[in-house]
Amino acid sequence: MKQEVTVDGLKININIEESGSGDTTLLMVHGIPTNARLWRHVQAQLPQYRTLAMDMVGYGQSDMPLDKFKHSFMNQAEAVKGVIEGLGLKGKVILVAHDHGGGVAQVFATKYCDYISRLILINPVCFDQWPVCEVEALAGLDGAPDEVLMQALPQAVAGFPALMRMGSYDGAPFTDKNCKQNYLQFWGRGPDITGFKSLIRISADPQNSDTDVDHSKITCPTMVMWGVADNFMSCSAAEKLKERITGPTRVQYIERAGHWVQEDRPDEVAKYINDFVTEWDGVNL
Repeated sequence: MKQEVTVDGLKININIEESGSGDTTLLMVHGIPTNARLWRHVQAQLPQYRTLAMDMVGYGQSDMPLDKFKHSFMNQAEAVKGVIEGLGLKGKVILVAHDHGGGVAQVFATKYCDYISRLILINPVCFDQWPVCEVEALAGLDGAPDEVLMQALPQAVAGFPALMRMGSYDGAPFTDKNCKQNYLQFWGRGPDITGFKSLIRISADPQNSDTDVDHSKITCPTMVMWGVADNFMSCSAAEKLKERITGPTRVQYIERAGHWVQEDRPDEVAKYINDFVTEWDGVNL
């Protein structure tokens, strides 16, 4: 389904992949360079909840406004706010976010903590671990003419599976077929390279200051989940987040999982999400 949001006066259609049903709703936010489909295996194992996996602005099947939209954490957080308001979920939704989306979720929770009942951060970008070198490398193509991007696209597509396998525990989930069907298809083909250009634009906008947030303003129950074999960002940041977040916070490590824990160990991710949700059921804070 689509949900229209407005950020800085710009109307944007956000794509949302819905699964499951129940009284509890989880809004799932992906990171870079993925999309809502990163959550598909986790959603399949949580049928008792209504799960909504959204494509952030510029990703997947959401609108890609390119230069009309500054892809800051704050603007992406405003888009999340628009989705929650548009669906009538203010104060009734659990925000679950990964990687770049985890950084957006931290910004969101410091400003709009009353919009969510709980927060789950999974291998989130935070502190001085952002932007990572892979994002900075892609940002180097920003502003290049379309002819150059057309030449760069085949190489980027060919290298994508290797990048994803590098962030995985053993690389097994990231077959060429998986990468193509669930991620690369949104980069665009032939003369239409809007998806690729959007990913470059997203990579060029991040600033180190994006992760400079006041975690003490996050007062809701929070879980920080981390695949310990993360080759992109150290899991040592999990305890640091726990120390700084005001709300009751637990850390859950997942062994034999890399950065893409939803692909490496979707069953464990779903289990720990369910454990955390049921732990706080009926608790009024």
